[in-house]
Formats: sequence, structure tokens, C-alpha cells
Amino acid sequence: MMRTIVVDDEPLAREYLLSLLADNGDIEVIGTCKNGREAIAAIREESPDLVFLDIQMPGMNGFDVVKAIQEDDAMPLFIFATAYDDYAVEAFDLAAVDYVLKPLEASRLTRAIERARERHVTVSKGELMSAVDKALGRDTQLQPPASGAVQKLTIRDNGQIQLVDFNDIDWVDAAGDYMCVHVGPVTHIMRCTMTELSQRLSSGPFARIHRSTLVNLDKVTQITPLSKGESLLHLEGDTTLKVSRNYRQSIVHLLN
Repeated sequence: MMRTIVVDDEPLAREYLLSLLADNGDIEVIGTCKNGREAIAAIREESPDLVFLDIQMPGMNGFDVVKAIQEDDAMPLFIFATAYDDYAVEAFDLAAVDYVLKPLEASRLTRAIERARERHVTVSKGELMSAVDKALGRDTQLQPPASGAVQKLTIRDNGQIQLVDFNDIDWVDAAGDYMCVHVGPVTHIMRCTMTELSQRLSSGPFARIHRSTLVNLDKVTQITPLSKGESLLHLEGDTTLKVSRNYRQSIVHLLN
């Protein structure tokens, strides 16, 4: 179950979203909020897994809510729901799971929930592995590759060793002390830092496009330039990744 909080200053919008969420058996709504301050208090008290968050609210907007709690020990997953499409870039810059426009469509909401469900499983698995590692005193940090090593990434998962070809990796994102290695529909978890994994994959077609994201450039099918030097990378399978302006240089050769 994903314990969920709904935040929206419009009563009708809240009720409509709640009616759509009622059709999802693994969504447990544990609270609703009508403004940003209520949301911060509820998130800190209830520690939800998922928050549906309106952006435009009086006083404190949705982005302010995320920024206020981003240093907390437990960060929930966020899906922004708003009537305005001008905020998509900033939403993904704050590592939102998804961004859905009002009036909400059931099919689009279902896709957003599926993404949250996948991320929830990934993060939960990472937290469990971290606890086991600490309890057993295991050192699972990424080891440097041997000279002349084949281009495969070694990932220990559920007592087995997976050898993943560099070319099969689509993208990587950080989940706390763990890296989520996305290979088609499968997500592998490994414990290391983003810097360590970047170095390990440096001989492959990978670029760091955000402080918490690596992408296999061979998997990019389309690029959408944005303002202020930012871009959106489109991968197969409906995956979209944002290139932060601080990492624009890593893809500049693809824009020429």
C-alpha cells in the first residue's frame, strides 16, 4: 500500500482526485490538505509514501512545500497536479515522479500512479538493503574495475550476481545511498555513489545530465530544447529525463 496525502486548495478538485484514487487498490489516502502549511505539517507527522500536490495555492505553493521538506529524513514521492503546464520543467527539477494537468484524466492518472508504484518499490528495496548491510556490517561499496575488464556492471541482487552489459542500461538515478539502474522494464539496485558509478561507466556512452541522473546517450530518441539551456531527453518506453543547465555541456554535441 502507498500511504497517500492529497493537497489542493480547491474542494471540488480534491474530491474529484479522491474519487479517481478510490479505484486504485494499493492507494491508501491518509489525509487531505487545503494549503502548503497544512501539507508540510501532515507530511512530517504522517510520513506518507506519496503526495499529490497542487502547485498554485495561496501563500505557499507546491514547490515551496517540496523545498521545505527536502532535507527531512524521509522524502515522499510527489506527483504534481495543476491546471497550468508552465511548471513542468521546475517540477521535474525537483525530482517529481510525474506531472499531470487538470482537468485530470483517469488514464493519465493511472500512468502517473504506475510510475510512483515502480519508484516506491525501488526506494523501499534500497532502504531494506541498506538496513541489512548495516546490520551485517557489510561493505557493499562499488569496487573499481580491473584493468582490461569487460564492459559489464556487476550488481548483487537477492543473493545473486547480475552482470549487466553497459549497452543494455537505459539510465540511472539516485535513491539515497543507492543507485537505481534501469534496464528496460527492470530496475536493479546497487549501493554506491553517483560519482563512483559515473567513473565506472565512463568508458561507455553515458553522460551525467543532472546531479542525480545518468543516461545512456545511445538510448536517446529525441531531444526537446527548453529555455535557459535546459533540455528534455526522450527515451524508448515513454521515459523523459531533464537535462539540468549545469550539465548541458554533456549533450551539446548532440545539439549541433
